[in-house]
Amino acid sequence: MAGPACRSSGVLTASAVVSSEKTKLISVHLSLIVNHGDNIVVVQIYDAGTATTSGKTELVRFNLANEDRTIKDTYVFEADMHGVIASEGLYCVITSASASGGPAVAAVSIEFA
Repeated sequence: MAGPACRSSGVLTASAVVSSEKTKLISVHLSLIVNHGDNIVVVQIYDAGTATTSGKTELVRFNLANEDRTIKDTYVFEADMHGVIASEGLYCVITSASASGGPAVAAVSIEFA
C-alpha cells in the first residue's frame, strides 16, 4: 500500500513561491549544470508564503562553488527534509553567478504536503 501522497513544485529554474499556505517540506531535488570554472549557485528555501525573505526563517541552503571543478560538470543532489513544518508557505530562491563565464543552470524540485 502506498504512503501518503505529496505535491511537487515541478522543476524550477528561477526563484518562485512554491506554496502560500502552511505545509510540510518533504524533500528537495537539485540538478546543477556548471558552465564555467568560477560558477556559484545558491538555492535557499524559506518559510514564506510570498516572495520575501526579510524576517523569514531559512529552512535549508545549498551552495556550490565551482572554482576547482571541471567546466561543464553536472551535479545532482537530494535532501530528505523529514516533513519540516513551514507555517507560512515555501519560497525558493535560486541565485547563480559567474565572474567571467556563463552562469550555472539550476533545476530544483521541491516536494511538500
